[in-house]
Amino acid sequence: MTDSKKGLLYAFLAYLSWALLSFYWKALGGVPAYSTFAYRIVWTFLTMLAYFFVTGKRQKMTNQLSGLWQSPKSLIRMILASLFIALNWLTYIYAVGNGQATEASLGYYLMPLVSVCLSVFFLREKLALAEWFAVGLASLGVLLLLGLTGRLPLISLILALSFGIYGLLKKQVILSSDLAMLVEAGFILPFALIYLVFFSPVSWFSFSLTEQVLLFLSGLITAIPLLLFAEAVKRAPLSQVGFIQYLNPTLQLLIAVFIFQEGITAGELMGFSLIWLAVLLFIAIQVLRLRQLKEKRHQTK
Repeated sequence: MTDSKKGLLYAFLAYLSWALLSFYWKALGGVPAYSTFAYRIVWTFLTMLAYFFVTGKRQKMTNQLSGLWQSPKSLIRMILASLFIALNWLTYIYAVGNGQATEASLGYYLMPLVSVCLSVFFLREKLALAEWFAVGLASLGVLLLLGLTGRLPLISLILALSFGIYGLLKKQVILSSDLAMLVEAGFILPFALIYLVFFSPVSWFSFSLTEQVLLFLSGLITAIPLLLFAEAVKRAPLSQVGFIQYLNPTLQLLIAVFIFQEGITAGELMGFSLIWLAVLLFIAIQVLRLRQLKEKRHQTK
């Protein structure tokens, strides 16, 4: 198997893992969302810390942390990135645990389009007319959801915006994926501990053995897909890895509708359809660009 194919396999496994995590958080539906989130932060930090010691990467950790500390701009960006990924995690855990996995899946469909918009406004990247049309279709879909259902899909928007801003901030910080996860969990760790010690309505011993095991493993469950994704990006073209990302929300939606039995109203279906159409158009544009790039390469050879 070539390195590129290995990368695509890792990407497939990463997105499949993220999609199947909805079962994991659903199984923790009896635990308050804030408690689940706080324990996830604690165990992610401890898991990643153990990872650096077990794999002999302590020097790498020390060097990169030293470089981060010496760059105030990068440090501030990492703190902000930590807050936005924490908001993303908490929103997703809440959504799945409270019967809103369908709306969560829509947020993951919107993420690439939100990232495109942020890159235009903050990084001054340019969009083709067809790409603007795709963004317009997605926006119309959101407005249609608001008009026909009488409410904004807040969970979808929070998930898409928080992850989009997180990606924008991370683009301006050079840290390896494994260390970034440790740093992000580390920045949120004090708040998680304060909540668990002073404000949590339930204690660790009030959970069932199954819930305790699931919470304990939440750090490992968080780390594995991200490390798979990091390996995928190293080996396969980012454009191809990007296409596979739609496996995640598609599986999430199917799980929400057919397994969790969350209904979709006619108004939601109409709004979702416009957003899906925007996503398909966006993918088609990227495929066309890839073909044009390949043709140019062949011509130059």
